Amino acid sequence: MADTRRTMAVVVSWEGGAATRRCVESLLAQLPPPARVMVVDNASSTAERTGLAGAFGSVSGVDLLLLDDNRHFAGGLNAGARAAFEHGATRVLLLNNDTVLAPGALAALDAALDADAGAGAVGPCVRDSNDPTRTLSLGERHSLALLCVPRTLLRYRRPRPRPFRVSGLMGCALLVTRACFEATGGFDEQIQVYYEDVDFCLAARRHGFGLLVAPDAVLYHDGLRGFAAGLTPWAAYLKARNPWLLLRRHASAAAWLPFVPSYAAMIGASAVLYRLRGRADVARALGRGAAAGVRAVMGAPVVPAGAPTEDI
Repeated sequence: MADTRRTMAVVVSWEGGAATRRCVESLLAQLPPPARVMVVDNASSTAERTGLAGAFGSVSGVDLLLLDDNRHFAGGLNAGARAAFEHGATRVLLLNNDTVLAPGALAALDAALDADAGAGAVGPCVRDSNDPTRTLSLGERHSLALLCVPRTLLRYRRPRPRPFRVSGLMGCALLVTRACFEATGGFDEQIQVYYEDVDFCLAARRHGFGLLVAPDAVLYHDGLRGFAAGLTPWAAYLKARNPWLLLRRHASAAAWLPFVPSYAAMIGASAVLYRLRGRADVARALGRGAAAGVRAVMGAPVVPAGAPTEDI
């Protein structure tokens, strides 16, 4: 029987510069490469778009999807995935632009999905691009009860010889089947960025899809930043608001009991830390994000945050 699988890739970028070019080049170097690479630009500057056109405008197998507005990471992923499906994709590899695939990574991800008919998504072994010997993630433990526990404490790190099931995946790289993407509805664009991967994994599991890690698929990532690592006010606002959006969508009554005190401790400690660092602006953004999340749970509309360069 002929193999009708068509794996395409989506790279979401905003002012990505050289990082986006490195990511796309690592995709084109895969054997076999994706059937198509969709580079989704989230309304970057004219200079950035000119650079993308110069780098990839005439490259066979690469399409530039230039959005008129910044839909942030979740919206960019959705736009790229839907474009890929319209071109006949059966699977899409969804990537941050600051990732680089090691040789053979895409083939290993595809093989892992081939071997597990119940899986809807697979992720790689994620390593630190600044220290390639350091493993950042071999899968995540995603649950609402543990939502406010630092994610670095919950990651799977024990190497295994074969692909294995996990409860969550790091969102910098996900190979997703069309069936899983369509069942979940894709990524919640109200979230914009931060926790969009947790939301997607919770939705996939709720719809009966397994999640896998392929440990022999290696990807390098530059972007592991938690609450204490140096937030901008924009990032602080979203990181404080978005857990409430996940609770609103997924939580049972029992999930609220561990969430509320752990959330209060996380936001309170982070706000104190940033004030001690002289960053009262970040502390205030955490408070505004928390208030926005509570309002959303109470039924208020979710007001999108602007571009990362805008004030919150």
